[in-house]
Amino acid sequence: MSVTTFGDLVTQAEQVLIALARRRERDARGLAAGWPDFSRRATYAITAATGVRDPRWYAVDRLIIETARRATVPFSKSVAASLHRDPLLERAGVLLGAAGDVLASAARDSVADPMLDDANVKAAQSRIAALLAAAAHTTVGALGRFDGSTTLSRRASRDLAIRLTGVEQAAMAVFESSPTLDSRADDVAVVSIRPGKLTLEDAVEVWGREARETARSSSPSARDLQAVAADLSRLATHSRVIIRAATAQDLVDPGRGPALDRALAGLAAGWLDVAQAWTGLHTTQPATPTKIAASHGLGQALMAATRDGRDWADPTVVARRIDVTRTLGALRRAHDAGRVVAEAQPQIATRLAASELLFAPARSTSPSLERLHGRLRAGLVAVDRADIGELSGAMTSQLRRARRADEATTPRRLSAPTGGPRQG
Repeated sequence: MSVTTFGDLVTQAEQVLIALARRRERDARGLAAGWPDFSRRATYAITAATGVRDPRWYAVDRLIIETARRATVPFSKSVAASLHRDPLLERAGVLLGAAGDVLASAARDSVADPMLDDANVKAAQSRIAALLAAAAHTTVGALGRFDGSTTLSRRASRDLAIRLTGVEQAAMAVFESSPTLDSRADDVAVVSIRPGKLTLEDAVEVWGREARETARSSSPSARDLQAVAADLSRLATHSRVIIRAATAQDLVDPGRGPALDRALAGLAAGWLDVAQAWTGLHTTQPATPTKIAASHGLGQALMAATRDGRDWADPTVVARRIDVTRTLGALRRAHDAGRVVAEAQPQIATRLAASELLFAPARSTSPSLERLHGRLRAGLVAVDRADIGELSGAMTSQLRRARRADEATTPRRLSAPTGGPRQG
């Protein structure tokens, strides 16, 4: 199994553009020929998570218009076709296009995924906009020194340089109006799984092992901890649909259905609160690739089992897609892992803060003389227990919800997994 994240692709594109900027001799004609495809792919990556021209994203909307209006190559299509695009600019564009594909294909359901909420998407857009501005700046410099040729005249190159200066300014406006913190959208991944597609119960089991490992880690990644909470919220929401399918097959006592549904709804909301409370908190460890893969696999498997387009699938349809009895057993074990996580997270957060291994933007922390410099420079500072009050409160509330849900979903009220006797 291999994992490629949005952040990986953007970082690779940045490295390619740095190499382009450092290159002593730049092919102005190749840059001009490659620019339309590069700008198209970059603006696609900027809008992939929200949709083109979404009215909420006015700065991005203006950038799309500006890029389309100014980035036209000033020579005919026949001449353009005969020119070789600059290989570095083309490579950077391909990488950004692939990054856009990752965001565009990310699973979405009724659970507000913290990876793709407004703040995180804006931060991701900020990264792409900065690269678009950098590429425009490099191209403008090359065109400004170009003396002209039969295919690209001096006047035409200067006209294009002026247009790309407008693109650079528009892209910088997006960058400056967006958050500059690392975005959890960077962790959105495309996963290539070796032959043999995982069943839902297998995906749940794989994810459960990774979640327990995160809870046992002495110094876990803040992004892993947030992802586990977001996954548990998603898992609880989709479990409600699977429980309805189980009830329709008489695998769950119909009288218990409403109580189970309420317990899972509360569990989903609480885990989402925990995931959102992790936003803005950082550790020195990046997200773990195997955990990204397990999270992605879980989301895809749940969506395939319980969704019909934008709607929830009918219980009879869900029952045809999965082995409901086996899946109930896997879900039970996954919610057990969730209880382990709920019990462990308060101690983990406190331990990280006490060891000065948990960081946050200085401006979001309680003011102190020691932090004054960091607050003025908008840097990250180590947080203490006073700064994680929101997170601690969300975790404490969620631990209570997890225990109530545990009582509501005990095995005696559900069928035993895989052909075992009904427990009464």
